[in-house]
Amino acid sequence: MNVPPKAISVTKEGQPDGFVPPMAYKLQILDGGYTRLCISTPPNRLRLVHRALVMSLQAPLKFLYVRLTDRQRGQLPKPEQYVAVELSQERVLDALDKYAPLIYSDGRSQVWVRSMLNEQIVLEEIGALYAYPDDPLFRDTVEKFGMVEANHDSMDSRDYIKVNFLAEADEMEKALMHDLGLVRWQA
Repeated sequence: MNVPPKAISVTKEGQPDGFVPPMAYKLQILDGGYTRLCISTPPNRLRLVHRALVMSLQAPLKFLYVRLTDRQRGQLPKPEQYVAVELSQERVLDALDKYAPLIYSDGRSQVWVRSMLNEQIVLEEIGALYAYPDDPLFRDTVEKFGMVEANHDSMDSRDYIKVNFLAEADEMEKALMHDLGLVRWQA
């Protein structure tokens, strides 16, 4: 299936450089000793891998939608955050399917899904995935797709990235917020 990417790696001049994210993951240790897995996947596998990771989370779930860019107005001066809590896994997975072009092919936002155990999956605007913390369940999930642990180049390590915006995702964004009952959250 040919899926438009959320983002592509480009040269300094803005031309595609041919980079395709590999099917791999690596451990990252953050300040304070927190761990996460940085998960890389080509655009045509992003949806499957993301859904599988979300399926590994124990409900009820929290859903955070972080809008970084308004397609018509440009990058927002400050990200807008919308949240819903106490969601069933089925409801979240249904929304991911129903609004797949917005979630997996449009670079205007990030999607964070957190479990009741505070495990979380983050899908960034550039198509990078993160699973917090490093957990055998997350490793098992990605390894089922043939991923290997490797020190790999990924979208988050590229010098220049061009994000994709879909006009049809404008209405999908509004519908997603309505369907999940997302409310604006001020940090």
